[in-house]
Amino acid sequence: MPLTRRTCLALAAAPLAARATAELVIAIDVQNPPFMYAGRDGQPRGVYPLLLRTVFAQLGVPMRVICLPWTRALAGLERAEHGVGGLYSTAERLARCDFSQPLHVETLKIYARRGSLRVFDRIEDLRGLRVGVLRGWSYGDAFDAAARASLFLAEPVASDVQNFGKLERGFLDVAVVIEQSGDALLAGGEFPSVRSLPNPLTENPTFIAFNKSAQQRPLLGRVDEQLEKLRRNGEHARLVSLGLRD
Repeated sequence: MPLTRRTCLALAAAPLAARATAELVIAIDVQNPPFMYAGRDGQPRGVYPLLLRTVFAQLGVPMRVICLPWTRALAGLERAEHGVGGLYSTAERLARCDFSQPLHVETLKIYARRGSLRVFDRIEDLRGLRVGVLRGWSYGDAFDAAARASLFLAEPVASDVQNFGKLERGFLDVAVVIEQSGDALLAGGEFPSVRSLPNPLTENPTFIAFNKSAQQRPLLGRVDEQLEKLRRNGEHARLVSLGLRD
């Protein structure tokens, strides 16, 4: 049966309508407290889920946050299965993904076993050391390039707790950890041999990102406007403080 012009137009518009009404899915890391993690009930907790829910609720866009191991979250982003929240920007990622304005800025610090590295001023100070990192994470183009060049031995694990345990037992020299995450672990008293070095490795903005094939650039523009409003009225700072205590 031949299709009429009206039928053809309706069929062409159907995928666009479905995309407009479908629930958006954004993945976060399952174990990166206090910024993003799964609570005991399996539900997303921390700073980034709180910011994400607030922004998209105010935009009136249905959105669901899911917790995944970071490598799976990145693989899904690569396949355009979902967006990702709390992602660092790198040259490689910018080539494949559209990014929002920063959600937040994380300070990455060096945590060392007492009696090992005493001063950290630059990446070259890590030369020859065993450095604990999180599996699937980028720590910025300069650090990643140094790791690929074998300036130091990067040893990936799934969580900061594992890295601190390796530091405590002498299986690592240093670990790279977000300041709030590392200081919270030290406050628990389980790692008396671990200390924080004063100078940060870097300060990394975090973002919301979608694969370019998802064509979410217009939505990200609206997200940017909403994030700016939250910053201007002080709500962003309040939500970050609340999320850190989640």
